[in-house]
Amino acid sequence: MEKIAETTELFKALSDERRLKIVDLLACCGKLCVCDVTEELGLSQPNISHHLKILKNAGLIKATKRGRWVDYELNHDKVEEFKDSLDFITAKQPGRYDCTKSDC
Repeated sequence: MEKIAETTELFKALSDERRLKIVDLLACCGKLCVCDVTEELGLSQPNISHHLKILKNAGLIKATKRGRWVDYELNHDKVEEFKDSLDFITAKQPGRYDCTKSDC
């Protein structure tokens, strides 16, 4: 059940269209600073920073300091972990639940 709790947190982080766009942008372009993301998505810098923080806290992106700039990139290990979790949840696994009950 721990895997489900972790996956829930990732779904929460991805439950906003703007955050999905940021993930898509980073997957496409690689490392970007806040100003690049802001320019590409047409959102304010504070708004982008807020969404980057949520994605970073969920482990979906990594931040690297470069002088006075911070570059953000997709955490591919976490993305693979998320895919594995989704496969786990959607796979039929005998014994995980008692699926023989038919009280309806």
